[in-house]
Amino acid sequence: MKKIKLQELKDSEILEQLEEARKVLRNSRFQYGVARSLENPKIISNTKKKIAKLLTIQRERQLKANPGERKSRVFSRAKRKKKTSRD
Repeated sequence: MKKIKLQELKDSEILEQLEEARKVLRNSRFQYGVARSLENPKIISNTKKKIAKLLTIQRERQLKANPGERKSRVFSRAKRKKKTSRD
């Protein structure tokens, strides 16, 4: 099979690839949890990397379409929920 260049994919194809990668990850994690073995142990980490690449491409396109949009997501400690102490 030809290696797919992710940057050249259309938005709909990226969503399909993302959905497929998430299915593979879910099934691999389930298989590993039940049988404690996988045919290819690197499939989980490789799939997570592929998902990250697809999400990055998706975010880059989103920022190109809306140039006024904020460049990064800010996670402030003040905005996070404070944990309550256990009684």
